[in-house]
Amino acid sequence: METIVYDNAIEAGNKLIANVNVLRMYGKPRGWKMTRLHAPVLKGASEFYVEPGLDIVVGDRLGLLPTSYSPYPVDDVFVASYDITSGKVVATTAMNYYHWGQATSTAPDYNGADIRGEVLLLTRNVKIDAEDVESWGGQVVTSDTVEVYDGVMTMRSGTTVLDNVEIFNCSQIDTEKSAIRFESAASNWSAITNSALHNGYAWGVNIATSANILFKNNVIFQFRPMGFVT
Repeated sequence: METIVYDNAIEAGNKLIANVNVLRMYGKPRGWKMTRLHAPVLKGASEFYVEPGLDIVVGDRLGLLPTSYSPYPVDDVFVASYDITSGKVVATTAMNYYHWGQATSTAPDYNGADIRGEVLLLTRNVKIDAEDVESWGGQVVTSDTVEVYDGVMTMRSGTTVLDNVEIFNCSQIDTEKSAIRFESAASNWSAITNSALHNGYAWGVNIATSANILFKNNVIFQFRPMGFVT
């Protein structure tokens, strides 16, 4: 695949959205991003309980985080049904691991820490979904660079605004080319908010020699080996 190079200092790479101007993507807001398990979930079960009254719909993708000492017992499931009154979720597949939960928070007993299992919403209606070819996913790169054409130098400055966007199958294995990358992007401001970055092959977010970036209320799930690097 052809590699895009902005200048001698910045290699954008390939299989990417390369932004040196303005990129804005807005998805539909969801009423929640993270909830807790309201009862234990056994390995092999396909049902579990979360907070009632959420806007969970059939087809939503949920991530269940570990409740053990190991970081690896993670489950990634799709919703077959959700009872808005009881909070019962039925998944399309069975759980690979045990996850602990209970109806009330443990914060009063553990110095303010609620240790019930976390359940993350991974679905958004606006998606950046890259093809998985040998763990070589996509990336969104934002940079400032100087463009030279017919001897005329023009400064290009990137601004990226993603709100309620799902980024899936992105980042490139054994590299620093993350799903979302800011490199030498310091002239303008950018914002990644209320979005879900999940199931990548390398880093989730990489911010290098950049400034004026807001990263708020996002979910980062299942990246190898790191989720966020600055």
